[in-house]
Amino acid sequence: MADMVRKQLYVRRRHDDFLKRYSAELGVTEAEIVRDALDSYAAYSGSARHDSSAWAAEEAFIDELVSAAESRVAGGRTWQRDDLHER
Repeated sequence: MADMVRKQLYVRRRHDDFLKRYSAELGVTEAEIVRDALDSYAAYSGSARHDSSAWAAEEAFIDELVSAAESRVAGGRTWQRDDLHER
């Protein structure tokens, strides 16, 4: 418990009801449930948002698909999407 910091926070009544019921079911403290929820949130929110290499890989994949599609059309595409609406 040496690495713990005491925090007080306000929760909605439905959260309080949930914490009481769930902690009794699991036989753990309400604080344990809150800590687990914070750990899960931190693991989820930090992974996708801050991984710029994942976005760079996705961008390269999309560019590759676009290039492959353009090379399948002899001479490239000669029309624009808006041209289709003028017919």
